[in-house]
Amino acid sequence: MFTVFVMSYEYIGFADNDNETSSDNTTRNSMTKAINMGDARVNEEITINEDIAVEAVVREYAQTSDFNDGTRYLNIFKTSSKPAMLAVEAYNKVETPFNSMANRFSEEENSNETITRSREIVIFEAKNLNK
Repeated sequence: MFTVFVMSYEYIGFADNDNETSSDNTTRNSMTKAINMGDARVNEEITINEDIAVEAVVREYAQTSDFNDGTRYLNIFKTSSKPAMLAVEAYNKVETPFNSMANRFSEEENSNETITRSREIVIFEAKNLNK
């Protein structure tokens, strides 16, 4: 039983680490891809194209996630052009052997799923407002 617990604990650790890394890389790369270079050149302001940011988040998250077990969910909470901001939450539902084994011994029908969650908020803002 201890071995199953340790194995499940490590399994959740791998899923959580992959989810956190994927959401972090996804958010930062998407912000970089969505920068309006014309505004940066002409007005010296960082703004993003919100439609490109949303599309880039979905594509980047699909490409950067390596842990292919469980069900993945991606929520984009907020996008803003000025100030350039992107808020993303990603979570993964995985089934672990320890939960299924513990459910056999209890009389209750508990869920076998464990959820790993990661939130990222990236804001590009100016440090000096004088042009």
